[in-house]
Amino acid sequence: MNREPLVKMEYMTGADGMQYPNLQISADEKFDKKETGRFGSQWKEYMKEKHPQRLSELIATGMINEMICKVDEEAEQKKEALIQQLLNLQPMPETEDTLARAGHMELITRQAEEIILEEVIYQVR
Repeated sequence: MNREPLVKMEYMTGADGMQYPNLQISADEKFDKKETGRFGSQWKEYMKEKHPQRLSELIATGMINEMICKVDEEAEQKKEALIQQLLNLQPMPETEDTLARAGHMELITRQAEEIILEEVIYQVR
């Protein structure tokens, strides 16, 4: 059994003489101020359920907010590209019926989001 710690932690001595881990929210403050997007939240929930040890490691090293932002940005970019690709394969119907066109676009968007779940969200980072 390997007894190496997952993360090299630095500790500081408190006023009571106890050793406390020197934790930080994030390595870069710009990620602390960004709102979490839908895909970033889904990825965090996936990690919480399936890979809690890795999630704890990201939190302890101050990388969680940065990783959530990266996943969200990657998913949004991929979603836009996939929607364009799917529209090329399944063009918008030539009709004046707004509901039919909206329904087609909704179908395309859902297909893209399903692909994103498998390729981006359900990945350990």
